[in-house]
Amino acid sequence: MKSNISPVHYHQAAIFEKEKQFIFKKNWCFVGFRSQLANVNDFICRRIADVPVLIQNVKGEVRAFLNVCSHRFSLIQQDETGNRPMVCPYHGWAYDQEGVPTGIPKKPLFKEFTYKELCDMRLKQFQIEFCGNLCFVSIDEKPQSIRDYLGEFYAELEQMSMSLGNLVDINKMTINANWKIIVENTLESYHVNAIHASTFKKLGAQGLEFAFTPFHSNWSAELNVKRSDPQNRKIEDLFSARPYKIEGYKHILVFPNLLVSSTHGSSYNYSLIEPINESSTWFTSYVFTAVTSDQEKKALLAAFEKSLIDFNRQVFEEDKAICQVVQHGVLNASLPGVLSLEEERVHAFQKIYIKSIQEYAGS
Repeated sequence: MKSNISPVHYHQAAIFEKEKQFIFKKNWCFVGFRSQLANVNDFICRRIADVPVLIQNVKGEVRAFLNVCSHRFSLIQQDETGNRPMVCPYHGWAYDQEGVPTGIPKKPLFKEFTYKELCDMRLKQFQIEFCGNLCFVSIDEKPQSIRDYLGEFYAELEQMSMSLGNLVDINKMTINANWKIIVENTLESYHVNAIHASTFKKLGAQGLEFAFTPFHSNWSAELNVKRSDPQNRKIEDLFSARPYKIEGYKHILVFPNLLVSSTHGSSYNYSLIEPINESSTWFTSYVFTAVTSDQEKKALLAAFEKSLIDFNRQVFEEDKAICQVVQHGVLNASLPGVLSLEEERVHAFQKIYIKSIQEYAGS
């Protein structure tokens, strides 16, 4: 198979501007977890296509707003996550769950605002929906439902997210590579023997069992170690109460910016892809164990969690290094790449990428 994307798509600024407009502003984007927004005043800040987005629990309701104060345009929340009222740090304007400024210091010094005028100054709201524990935001004003967007993957993604136990690691790194290079790297196992010889290769993930929806794809793979194998029995017993159980390894792409993987349903990795510009990307990995009802085996759980952290961090450092090397290469490439059957998910990702840009750009 020939690549659907020419090398210029990985480094040209004008193409990146189209991606922001016709991919990230037109599709649901993963922003975080419901558990991060469980308490009143919990918040998450993201940038979607350079738009500062604030997802906040306001009086028990989770909403998504433009993270820009209506008064003098300061960011309202400045940290990536936290717990703080929706109050601008510059002059103290406070907002309610509808985004209306209801607390204005020294209000008599302004003209007497009518309620309509206050409503006219409300923060712009964005669409927000959940799939289980996963939170998605759409900049588009009239997106399809998240259930329809995720299609036949919705139920499995929901079940996986409801199986999450301890969040054991958050690993955020800047990778000096185009966001598509990073996504495509995760969609194929062809590179595993060369890049992950001492890590992922040892799992023995193999096979070409792929599944596709109009936007997304997954890979189900057998592993060297089975759930029932003696060396895995203690871990299997530790997480026996988990609702999501699989034999082997599962990897899911939720287009455009979420990568989900699980081994036996005992551990999970959620990777968030956030483009900075045409040649650099924020990559954030969230590692979870499955939910467990056996909290007494603290030593075993701690050892398992440490092994997950060490394994995932090493794998992603290996991926980071090769992705940055590829970024240097595409600057001097002229011909489209060639893809094998093992890289079918890369081909599918590129196909929906090109289709999205062409359809929206032509509408």
